[in-house]
Amino acid sequence: MVNNVELFSDAKASMALSPRAREERLKRAKEKYDADTSSLEAMLAYAEALFDNHRFAEAEDMLRMAVETDPSNADVLYNLAFVFALNGKEEKAKEAYHQVIQLSPGTSLAKSAEYELWKMGEHIEARWLRK
Repeated sequence: MVNNVELFSDAKASMALSPRAREERLKRAKEKYDADTSSLEAMLAYAEALFDNHRFAEAEDMLRMAVETDPSNADVLYNLAFVFALNGKEEKAKEAYHQVIQLSPGTSLAKSAEYELWKMGEHIEARWLRK
């Protein structure tokens, strides 16, 4: 998972998989994570598989661990914010989106975070939103 655009396209692709295939993918991702619990790559693969299986609370837990592993990774923070929002944790989502903007100002990821904040009703002073 890198951002919500990729997340949505991944979710669409995973919907094409049978439930059995999604479960198998989850099993492989968990095995990879269990083999190396310090691997950011394994954490993200497992979080993505959990997300694809609609296990959002567990995906949130895994993404929290990923953020602890690499707190300056704006992509991971963005995904955590997205899952916070799905889990009804709007204030935590807003905090994480603001961190994304601080970590990667001016990037497309920051613009996506600004847009998500705007959708949540925050007044955003983003030049690109004024057009």
